[in-house]
Amino acid sequence: MRVVLVDDEKGIVDGLQKLMGRYIPECEIAGVAYNGVEGAQLIQACKPDIVITDIRMPHADGLDMIAMLQEAGCKAKYILLSGYADFEYARKGMRLGVQYYINKPVEEEELRDCVCDAMEQIRVERGGMQQIDNLKSVLLQHTLRDLIDAGRDNPVYARELLRSAEIPMTHTSFVCALLELDSPLNPGADMGFESVFSLVERVCSAFGGVYPFRYTANQAAILVTDEGSIEYGELIDALHGLKEAVWLELQLSMAAGVGTVKEQAVDIPFSFEEARDALTFKMGKGAGAVIPYSEQVRNEHHASRKKDTIAEIKAYVEEHFHEPISLADLSARFFINPYYLSQLFKQKTGETYLNYLVQIRMNKAKELLAMTDQKVYEICQAVGYSDSQYFSRLFEKLTGCKPSEYRRRSNDRMAER
Repeated sequence: MRVVLVDDEKGIVDGLQKLMGRYIPECEIAGVAYNGVEGAQLIQACKPDIVITDIRMPHADGLDMIAMLQEAGCKAKYILLSGYADFEYARKGMRLGVQYYINKPVEEEELRDCVCDAMEQIRVERGGMQQIDNLKSVLLQHTLRDLIDAGRDNPVYARELLRSAEIPMTHTSFVCALLELDSPLNPGADMGFESVFSLVERVCSAFGGVYPFRYTANQAAILVTDEGSIEYGELIDALHGLKEAVWLELQLSMAAGVGTVKEQAVDIPFSFEEARDALTFKMGKGAGAVIPYSEQVRNEHHASRKKDTIAEIKAYVEEHFHEPISLADLSARFFINPYYLSQLFKQKTGETYLNYLVQIRMNKAKELLAMTDQKVYEICQAVGYSDSQYFSRLFEKLTGCKPSEYRRRSNDRMAER
């Protein structure tokens, strides 16, 4: 499949090229452009299968570019790179027929899954079969994730999101649950959760509205609504039934945290936070437990919140830097949405998570170069990299010299002492 990348930030374009080459080798980068006008010209010339484009760019933004290309008859699949506050752009994208969205910062898992979904649809269409994805459902997933992550501090925004999702807000009760599977579903992303979502809708069909959506690589959230009041005991029983169905039909074990029932729609984010808090107690309750939010959970979690989550993450990274720790891995371990974690880490530390991880690894590499006689490729592996050439280039970029030169200088300084 031929792919064109369009983004006004060269660093993002370069990063996407590396991720595509490493994780989606069946794709060929047909060209890159840095604004919508250049992108439209390039795409019309080389006719790619897939276009990955930023939304906000100079001269012509991504949506204007797509509109121009559609008028010209371009049949490519478009993947939009969207920021946290790009909901209105996404709604405009829906009108243009865009079906794929990736949140910034781009994670390799989400990129791979989204591109693979696009490629699969292209294959189906070329085979003469019609497969029309429900974009409204895709936008609903994004809307619900925005609601639980951003709606708590902005009730007006929460109401806007609920209206856009066509979720009733009057004479209705609401409750959230967070499911955690024993391993990520592969192929991942939303498509990998479809089997789980089908079970959720089947088991919870007694309730007025059931809205399952992916939260992290191995977590799915559920918003349950009903006219009048929701019988909490019935919901707990339904989730126990769901746990059994997931095991019997998918051979996966599942734990669940359940928030309390809320009478106001703007309190949905608080119910979700309670569900997330309850799920943190799964180790004590058992790997397959269904854990309702309770006074005990509230008191114990309030005590644990006194800890600095970012400090805990930094300590974890310092201990496990040699492992492949992605932002998605950390979000699942510490029960924080990946996008929110990315923003919080930058806010608390002044640098991105990736830069922090690289700095930890490079500091350890410098220590090993100066204090041991390990070969460069051995040090590369010891600090978490599998490609020694990539490691050497990165080391030189950050230190100004190659690993071998750094070792020589360190030995010279030691000799002078």
